[in-house]
Amino acid sequence: MTEETPPPPSGDVPPTERTKVESDSLGSKRMKRTFWQRIGASGLSVSLAIHVLLVFIAAAFVVSTVTDNAKKDPNTFATGAGGGSGGERVKSTERKVKPKNVKSLAKTTTRITSKSASASIALPDMPNSASASSMISGAMAGGASKGFGGGAGGGIGTGKGMGSGGGKNFVARPVMGANIFSQRLAVYFDASASMLPYLDRVEAEIRDKFPDADVYLSNGVFVDVHDNEVVGGEKFKGTPFLNRPTGGGSKKNAKGEVVSTETNINKLTTAGRAIYKKYASNFKTGSVGGWLDILKDDRTYDALIIFSDFQDGVRQIRTKAIGGVSAYKPDKGMRADPPVVFSDRTNQGGGFARSVTLIASGGASGQPVVQCKETTGLIVGMVILGSGIPQGTTVTEIKDNVSITLSKPLTAAASGRLVCNNGGDKRFPEEKKWEDEWEKAFAGARENKGPRLYLISTSRAYGNKPGTILQRCVSASEGSAIMVKFGNAKKGTSTVNDLHNYDDLYVGMPVSGRGIPDGATLVAMPTFKEIIDPDDPEKKRKKRVVDKQLTISAPVAEDATNAVFAFTPLIQAVGTLAKDSKVIDDVSGSIDLKPGMLIVDARFPLATKVISVTPVKGAVGFFNVEMSAPATAAAPNAVLRFRPAASSTGNSRGAAPTR
Repeated sequence: MTEETPPPPSGDVPPTERTKVESDSLGSKRMKRTFWQRIGASGLSVSLAIHVLLVFIAAAFVVSTVTDNAKKDPNTFATGAGGGSGGERVKSTERKVKPKNVKSLAKTTTRITSKSASASIALPDMPNSASASSMISGAMAGGASKGFGGGAGGGIGTGKGMGSGGGKNFVARPVMGANIFSQRLAVYFDASASMLPYLDRVEAEIRDKFPDADVYLSNGVFVDVHDNEVVGGEKFKGTPFLNRPTGGGSKKNAKGEVVSTETNINKLTTAGRAIYKKYASNFKTGSVGGWLDILKDDRTYDALIIFSDFQDGVRQIRTKAIGGVSAYKPDKGMRADPPVVFSDRTNQGGGFARSVTLIASGGASGQPVVQCKETTGLIVGMVILGSGIPQGTTVTEIKDNVSITLSKPLTAAASGRLVCNNGGDKRFPEEKKWEDEWEKAFAGARENKGPRLYLISTSRAYGNKPGTILQRCVSASEGSAIMVKFGNAKKGTSTVNDLHNYDDLYVGMPVSGRGIPDGATLVAMPTFKEIIDPDDPEKKRKKRVVDKQLTISAPVAEDATNAVFAFTPLIQAVGTLAKDSKVIDDVSGSIDLKPGMLIVDARFPLATKVISVTPVKGAVGFFNVEMSAPATAAAPNAVLRFRPAASSTGNSRGAAPTR
């Protein structure tokens, strides 16, 4: 059966208006969309509105930032890109603004310094200004900019600033009475038997102020020279003629065993170990002579200390032909023993000249004894020159500050002044060149081109005697030479008690140490008496003890037991004073007088200084010395003493020598 299609509806029903209603496929009806809607412009409107809002916010932020920058401190200024040279802002700037307030800040900031080694300095707070803040931030800015960092950063100054050496104005650190200007210190410790009891104490004193100091130990403080070469020095290549031990000394350990004392390589710095590995044999063979000859040019250290009793000295021998003198040849079958052309060792003469002022009619013709005012520095065996003294006369006996006995009787009455010297300096000028080389090398310390030299003695002031090579090097380097004694002192008293020895001390020496006021001097030497030794069971043996203790010029401020006291030797000379005259005539006995030194003498006003030192024509070894104030009394052949003024050069000395 087929399905028939119904007939179309009749035309009696009017059709619906197509312009108002449309039907979808499901028969639902909706309103007709406009053209703007059909092309999807509604979403675009929303997106545009959002983007306009974002642009407005961004524009407002930029305008605000620019306004803040325009209102910043006018003292700050652009320095470039900050990460290197130039920068776009520098390239586009037609005129650079000078930081006037920064310059003003640098001018008004005072420089704080102190000459006291123990002073405490409180630094003021940094200014809380925009200028200071910008300076600090500039100094800390990145890398090697051309801003205030100036190079590799580390400060406002140029170069490497405060951060990596080369700095100045560091203060001295006191070591046993000596103010040491150093950042890299080496110490030569005399490890002979007489000095070993002081080793641990001295090393502790040094490391308290210089923890990384390199301490070298060797036996004695010998300086041996062959012709013009220092034994153990870099130039020395031969075989040394030695009549002394080499290497360290020996002492007992905690178990009572005798052990050798050598340089402890484990306590040396990396640089110190390298030096010792290379030169250990030089130091053992050459003693302090080889050590100084190498380190004076090595530049590893900016200061050297020698600690000893200074009993050994210098000995120079001759083996080569020179000045018409044939070369030395030992006799067949005999041990080589070259002639000694110079020596200042204790048992072989003085090594320096001394003037002796005699009292009126100090010695009569035909007598071997002369009375004198001052015997400091004289040594048995010295040769004496002067009126009434036979040629070749030497000193055979010395009574301190009373008289000297001669090896030959006087040929005429002696008076005035006599000159004593070691009589053993037979060197030609060519054989003294090593001394000039040493002095020149240590003089380089004044320009950071060499080490300073410091001498600390426990007994003999050999190193402090004018004219000796070690003292000349100390003076050239602007170091210092002192004596140290171990003893006791009680608060409120003006005495220093029970020193381990009183060798080479004299009235007028500056004194320092625990509880000792600044500027104190030695005013009286101790006196002694003999008593029955209480340890002698038979009560027959006598013992020498102190009757009156050593006296200083000011009371002690605190108790001190087994403390270190430092005594500074004065430079001695003899000269003629005229009342109301500023010139001291015919000064002799010292070659170390320099302008600026202070005279320690009651015949001159306090703090009188040396103005000039002029050699006397036709009189080798004599000088005329001009002072800053005139003498208040006349005195012929007066014994005079001088001391260096307080040094200010060390405060501005560079911290380390240039590599």
